[in-house]
Amino acid sequence: MSVPRTNELLVRKLDSDVWLIVPLAIAAVSLTIGLAMFLSGTQSPADVIQPVIVVLGGTLAAVLLTFPLPQITEAFRTALTRGIRGGTHPSEMIRAMSKVCDVSRRDGLLGVGEIRSDSRAVEDVCQLISDAAREPAIRFNLERQLGSERAFHQMVSDVFVAAALYALLMGALASLISFGSMEAGVDIGAQVALPFVIAGSLAMLLGILLGRLRAAHLRELVVMEIAYSGAALMLDDNNVQRLRGRLALLVPPGLRS
Repeated sequence: MSVPRTNELLVRKLDSDVWLIVPLAIAAVSLTIGLAMFLSGTQSPADVIQPVIVVLGGTLAAVLLTFPLPQITEAFRTALTRGIRGGTHPSEMIRAMSKVCDVSRRDGLLGVGEIRSDSRAVEDVCQLISDAAREPAIRFNLERQLGSERAFHQMVSDVFVAAALYALLMGALASLISFGSMEAGVDIGAQVALPFVIAGSLAMLLGILLGRLRAAHLRELVVMEIAYSGAALMLDDNNVQRLRGRLALLVPPGLRS
């Protein structure tokens, strides 16, 4: 028997997409330089390069000294899937659970156990359905996955919050050093303020990323609620239309498509 597979979900597997981080990093650096030039009134991009290297290099070094490399790597991978792509939408999980329900009607509960998906939540609930798990067991697995998701989001957020703080501190330190090294009678205006302006621009970009990660995290919590509630409903009534209608009620108004 062929193994059913749900292909509807945005996946966590990024081995073929890690290369996208490079152009995204270049775009972030370019945007930081542009913001710094606009906010500081600097005319020549060459005047911005050195402060950018100081701020970005110092921030990266501080982050590498603070967090283990696997956590930093996972944070950047998550920034790509959730911060840039937006993560999984609840409607995608509803479609996936509808396909699982179709399989259960066609092949029975044992057929659901053969489903393979790039979504860990889908595979987990398929195993629960295949085992005809009771609702307390399904609720226990849901709470465990919700706790794991909250811890994962906190781990990722810590990296970028620390990066924003380090950038501001590095920019302030560079501005102070620049101010102290200026000769008397020399116009210090934009040249002294430039490192801190660059740091503020970088911190603002990181703040935008953190906001997107937070929104994606909330979607993930809803997605997990849909998956495990779908499993409980499917074991009680595997009618696809009724299942889709009940799961749609779990989606908050702001997340409905």
